[in-house]
Order: sequence, then structure tokens, then C-alpha cells
Amino acid sequence: MKSIIKKLYWGEVMPCKEPSPNTQKYKDTKEHLDQVESKILKQFPALSNDLDEYRETMWNMAAMESEEDFIRGFRLGAKFIIDILNKPE
Repeated sequence: MKSIIKKLYWGEVMPCKEPSPNTQKYKDTKEHLDQVESKILKQFPALSNDLDEYRETMWNMAAMESEEDFIRGFRLGAKFIIDILNKPE
């Protein structure tokens, strides 16, 4: 079995490419979001471009937040490892 470090080096580990959550709660929330968007567009069709821009901006922000969360989590995990390795039993 290849080590996680080798998998990371060879591009086999890419957390940012993982699919969206596959839970019912996520699916229900996504469906609700689609319904709200559809309702807004029916009432205000002229806002279609603005809504697209808003959605794109929100996705970009979510990606930035996910990246930062990943980095923070990775650093925290590394601190745990360092602490474990540096403490006498």
C-alpha cells in the first residue's frame, strides 16, 4: 500500500476534488435552494444575471472558506502529531 505522502506527491490525494456530501440533509438543502432560486426568477426574471453573479460569488467564497478550513485542520492535526512525538510517556 502506497503511503499517504506518496499519494499526495503523485496527485492521488486531492481533498478539493472530493464530491459534495452524499447525505439526505445535503440533498434536501440543495433542493430547497433550487426551489427558492426558481421562485425568485419567476417573480423577477430580469434578475437572472444578478442571481448568476451572486451564486458565482458565493461559490468562490465557499471555496476560499473550505481551503482555509482544510489548512487549519491539517495544521491542527500536525500539531497533535508533534505533541504526541515530543511528549515522554
